[in-house]
Order: sequence, then structure tokens, then C-alpha cells
Amino acid sequence: MSEVSVSVRRRVRLVLLCGLSVVVAGAARWPAWPAPATQGPVWPAPPDLPRIRYVTAIAGPADIGAGASWLQRAASAILGRRRQPRLMRPRAMAIDRSGRLLIADPEQRMVHVFDVGRRKYSYLEPAPFASPVGLAVGEDGSIYVTDSERRRVFVYDASGTRRATLGLAKGEAIFRRPTGIAVGPDGRLHIVDTAACTITTMTPDGRVVGVIGRRGSGEGEFNYPTDIAVGRGGRSWVVDSMNARVQAFDAAGNFLGQFGRRGNGTGDIDKPKGITLDSDGHVYVADALHDVVQIFDEEGRLLLVVGSSGGGPGQFSLPSSVYIDSANRLYVADALNGRVQVFQYVSQPDAH
Repeated sequence: MSEVSVSVRRRVRLVLLCGLSVVVAGAARWPAWPAPATQGPVWPAPPDLPRIRYVTAIAGPADIGAGASWLQRAASAILGRRRQPRLMRPRAMAIDRSGRLLIADPEQRMVHVFDVGRRKYSYLEPAPFASPVGLAVGEDGSIYVTDSERRRVFVYDASGTRRATLGLAKGEAIFRRPTGIAVGPDGRLHIVDTAACTITTMTPDGRVVGVIGRRGSGEGEFNYPTDIAVGRGGRSWVVDSMNARVQAFDAAGNFLGQFGRRGNGTGDIDKPKGITLDSDGHVYVADALHDVVQIFDEEGRLLLVVGSSGGGPGQFSLPSSVYIDSANRLYVADALNGRVQVFQYVSQPDAH
């Protein structure tokens, strides 16, 4: 090989590395979303004081003023990979340590990355996914992605580099269909296995430390659970989908209580799919059948119903997941509308 060819290759490599350095180093701040739309829907409706305000919706890079970077376009051309930035069937969301919005999209077998502050779009690479359906971010910035078809949990570091795969024991898969995932205050992972009807707790390096549940309808039993949220003190809430309820457990996995029932009345959760918690401890449940998000207190009392069926702002078609960030912004994966809608929870101090 000639010296000229070697020199050219070195320069190309240097350019690519510099481009990567800019991408990684630049994603350091998370600005506020635009102010809630004054004419957008609010819940409850006036004259009551609003507690949830519609902010915006994201269906693709254009909604944050972004497109794929030149580096990603070059990589796609060289490697022959074809990615469609637009959301097809969003399933789960999380905010990483850099403030970027991650969205799992099993329809496209990828995890989208929206850097709202810098108006940049990317995706996790390399992409080994068959059906990414769950997302969680650890205190150290680690990104965890559950893949329900490959029966694995893929682990990325804070920069988006894949560094580990969890879910194997002596060469055999320990999950049948991992879906929802949450990181507890102690750093341990809590993983919903929908097909096995269990919740597995493991350390960040993949060592299993506990399993609860079995198929059934009794206390601590599940019928195709789909998601989990872990709050203060390690208390967890599990969406027990086909039993049309939410079950609560303490940090040791002991049953605490349940709420929900099958029906079409206010407070019924006929087909719950996703769950999350706000800073006040309220429990948000996405009901895929009724196309709403219902908000409960920690004891399971209904506080508010958000949304309705449709394609407009604040309307849903098969809401499949919900997520709350540290600023109490609510993200709803509006699956059949191919978008994620963003709302603001308005926390109010207690009256004295």
C-alpha cells in the first residue's frame, strides 16, 4: 500500500474521530422544553386549576429542528444501513444523563436519540435489536434496553457505546420475554418478564438476586405483566396487564396492595400497558384500550384522567408507555399515531 493511501486513510480516520468527539462532548446540557402552549389542552378543564398541560409532540427529527448528522449519513452510506428517523411505533422512553430523549421503536428495531437542546438526531449504535421495548437509565449514565425477541438486556455506557449484554446464565437465556425495566434507588435492575409472569431483580452486571411472581390472579401473581416503576424507598408498582390491575410491592418484593379493575368506567384500567411516577409520588398508568392516561395517588385513588381517542394534541391511539423526567415532564408513547407527546405536570405546594 502506498504512503499516499496510508496518509489519506489516517486523515479520514482523524476526521471521523473528531466528529465523534464533538458529538459526545457537546451533549452536556438539557435546556427547558418550550413553554406549554397557552391554547393547548389542559387537565382538568377550566375553571379548575390545571395540573397537566400539553407541551408538544415528536414524530421525527424535524419536530426538534434536526436531521441525521453528516457522520451518520456517511456511516449509513458506507455500511449500507438504512434508517428511517421518523417514529413508527414508539414503545418506551427515557432521558439519558446528557438530557437526550431516548425512544425505543420495535417497529424499526432501533432506539432513537433526540438531543433537543442541540437540535440533533441520532440512534444507538451498533444496533443489535430485534424488538427493543424497554428503556432505563442508571445513576452512572448506563443505558439499559430490553429486547423482547432476543431475550436480552443490552447495556450502553453514557456515551452510547454498547458495553455489555445481560440475560444469559451458562449460555442459556434467563428471560422468556423481557419488557419493562426500571432502575431502583440502590442501582439494581427490575425487569418484567411478560411471558414468564415474573419480575427479576439483578445487579447492574447481570447477577440475579431475586425473582417474584408466577402466573395467576392472586396477590403477587401476574397475568402477562408489561411494565414496572420504582419509587422512593424501593417501592415498586407493576402493571399486571391481563389482570387489569396495578400491584404494589415493597423493596423486598413483599405484596403491599393493588388497584384497578376491568371495565369502561372512570378509574377502570381495562388494558394497562405503561406506568411511571412523578415527584409527588403520583402513579401514571397508560390504558391502551381506552386511549387515556390515568393518574392515581399512592393508595390507588383516581385523581385525574388525561386524553381521549384521536390524533390531535392530547389525544391518543394505543398509548403504550409513559415516562416522567426530573422536571416533571410527562412523555406518552402514542403508538398508533407514531409519535411521543410531551406534557407538563404542574406540582403545587400544600396550602397552609
